[in-house]
Amino acid sequence: MAFGQLNDKRFLKPLLYSLGLSLLATLIALPLIYLGFEWLNQAFLTWLEGGDSWLMNTIEWSLRVLGILIIFVIIFFAFGSVQTAFLGLFLDDVVTATRDKNHPTIQLGAPPPFSKSSWASAQFLTLSLSVNALILPIVLIGWFLPPLGLIVQLIANGYLFGKEYEDIIAIRFQTESRLDPLKRTIFGTATAALFLVPVLNFVAPVISAAAFTNYIASRNK
Repeated sequence: MAFGQLNDKRFLKPLLYSLGLSLLATLIALPLIYLGFEWLNQAFLTWLEGGDSWLMNTIEWSLRVLGILIIFVIIFFAFGSVQTAFLGLFLDDVVTATRDKNHPTIQLGAPPPFSKSSWASAQFLTLSLSVNALILPIVLIGWFLPPLGLIVQLIANGYLFGKEYEDIIAIRFQTESRLDPLKRTIFGTATAALFLVPVLNFVAPVISAAAFTNYIASRNK
């Protein structure tokens, strides 16, 4: 149902706004992260006190290549969280469009004010980036012990995404009932899996928001 509604014009604005702001934030963060890794590399090389030798040059370039790879891993996995956070600012059209097409008899509550949505998005982004930073060593080790890194990545982000979508969508349906944590995490894990698919990851937040809206609406009929 969510995929079938991607051509809805009311999906276009939230998608383009969240995607554009996420790309802008990534372009701003990328050089800052790179400079941070360069500073760590230089600090490590200074600590080694190896002087100017072929070994030190090899270590320096190896660290630089490793740092670039880690940066791309961070950006790839964090992009979904950033886009989801921005989508929370423009989510009303997705929820309303999904309700109008599939659940027209259900009454929606007023959307939260922009200040509240902004604060919720900032909280989610901070929590998500913090959790992903904590599990990054396990994800990197998981490259050599597959599928450990992927499983940890999906479950951790699955919990975060599931909680975030419930917090920002369920409030529109004026319901006090909360989802079972396991079901919520399973839904979020499916969302996290979509973010791992190239190209599809750009529309994953909107698809997930529409799917979650359908699910919450079906529970309130």
